[in-house]
Amino acid sequence: MKAKRFNIIFFLCLAVFGLSLNIATAEDTTTDTTTETSVESAQPDTTAETAEEETTQPVVQEKASPFVRITTNLFGYNFIAKKIASSAIEKALNKSAKGDYKVSIDSFSGVDLKKGIFKGMTIDGSNISVDDELYVSRLYMKTTSDYNYIDYKQRPIVFKTEVPMDYKILITEDDLNKSLLTHTSIVKDISSLLPLVSLTTPKVTLLDNQMKISSALKLPFGKSFKFSISTGVAVKDGKIVFTDTKANNNNDFTQKLIDVMNNQNWLEKLNISLFEGTETNIKIKNITISPKRLCIDGNLVIKEAE
Repeated sequence: MKAKRFNIIFFLCLAVFGLSLNIATAEDTTTDTTTETSVESAQPDTTAETAEEETTQPVVQEKASPFVRITTNLFGYNFIAKKIASSAIEKALNKSAKGDYKVSIDSFSGVDLKKGIFKGMTIDGSNISVDDELYVSRLYMKTTSDYNYIDYKQRPIVFKTEVPMDYKILITEDDLNKSLLTHTSIVKDISSLLPLVSLTTPKVTLLDNQMKISSALKLPFGKSFKFSISTGVAVKDGKIVFTDTKANNNNDFTQKLIDVMNNQNWLEKLNISLFEGTETNIKIKNITISPKRLCIDGNLVIKEAE
């Protein structure tokens, strides 16, 4: 008798779960059909201004009904969907920047997440290497919008809406020196702006609210001299700039070097792109230096795919 009751309850559960998924599918079909009908019946715009407004409208997908959310969450579908989506995003991150990532997703429901719609996401990364040129010990990012829509099943991932995020970055002294050693274009660019002068790869020492940069300038006819610059770092107009700079050799070469370094947009040179095929606008809010550590925080926006 107990076995029969168990079977009846089990099959009722399966029926409810199947019904909820069918309802979700029906909602998708209804949405698609409504969209197609409205497109076919729409009259052409009479002004370019109206057409431009329509093309800039963000893509918004309807979320699943409360009934579907409750029933699918009840049967663990949300948990499975989170695992699948997190794994896909972690793989995409590793393709753009190798590292150890943990992605956590706050979803509306498993049905919504299957479409790529979710409330929020955090990314916690460590030991990151961007193109074997930029090295970062720790990266933490969190979405700031309560509605996000991406297609994580595509390769690369397609962003259906803009995704704004706050971020924090930790770069150690070893990371910085390794980056300068491998990111040779930075040194070459600086050297190219100093006629007849070549610059050896700098070595950076991070102190309390200060960094010390040691290098050597090779002058024409084989002459060279070593120098060091002590400087603070600040953010001005969205750029990293050097402040309160002092050189052990106060001559025209070192002063021109300081001017050249301050005129560079170091953020553009790093060309950070977390997801392949996307455009990312990055802003720096704060940068702080402590012994052997450089911390940066700010916000970024991963642009919607065109």
